[in-house]
Amino acid sequence: MLTPIVVDVRGRATEVRRGGDGPPLLYLHAIGGDTDGLPALDALAAERDVIMPMHPGFAGSAGLEQIDSIEDLAFHYADVLDALDLDTVDVIGTSYGGWIAAEIACRWPERVRRIVLAGAAGLWLDEAPMAELFGAEPAELAERLFLDQSLPQAQLLRMLKDIGDLPDEILLPQANAVAAAARVAWNPYFHNPKLPGRLHRVTMPALVIWGRNDGLIPLAHGERWRQLLSDARLAVVERAGHLPILEQPDAFLALVRPFLAGDRPG
Repeated sequence: MLTPIVVDVRGRATEVRRGGDGPPLLYLHAIGGDTDGLPALDALAAERDVIMPMHPGFAGSAGLEQIDSIEDLAFHYADVLDALDLDTVDVIGTSYGGWIAAEIACRWPERVRRIVLAGAAGLWLDEAPMAELFGAEPAELAERLFLDQSLPQAQLLRMLKDIGDLPDEILLPQANAVAAAARVAWNPYFHNPKLPGRLHRVTMPALVIWGRNDGLIPLAHGERWRQLLSDARLAVVERAGHLPILEQPDAFLALVRPFLAGDRPG
């Protein structure tokens, strides 16, 4: 179980959920769905020091007014590592968090020992564009995010006619999270045009994980990440949508554990 604490990051109060003991593992979360009650992270905390900061504007993390770009987020996380006295970490980034992870790794490759990108945003493919997130109706979003529509997260979305139907205790944090992401990912839409030309700097071993049935970011993006990274393997999780860590935690762990233990990506 990860326990929330508040860390001062250069004057920004940052909520950090942390648990376990062992080599440090930084988890960078998506916009929603993977921040609470993840069995996979609890399992990893049995053998690792799992650290999940909330992005600025998410949950109890302040400092959003200082974030206007993905570069701002990358520098924020360099400051987070400094505040936690962490020189080098393994990193898992999911979706939006995967994009942030890649931006960190290409700027400070010496601080990332191994990197896992799961359904990562950050690239643009004309032939396979990312689906609409900000303007999607709740039921459409459920279809794009989850293969298993019986999941509580999917059922909650499907029962809503409008996002405004959510109770305030759910609506307000999620609305704040979407607004925070929009500051960075609205235009260009969930990608950095300069990132592909910088990924040669990501020299550490990389594992790219993709849900076979991802309806938000097509599987073609996973293949493109594999091509652009110098030491990477693409692993496809069957019967999973955009968040394999949530839909198929056992399969996710079966990929991540040996990779973090030292198996080569190829």
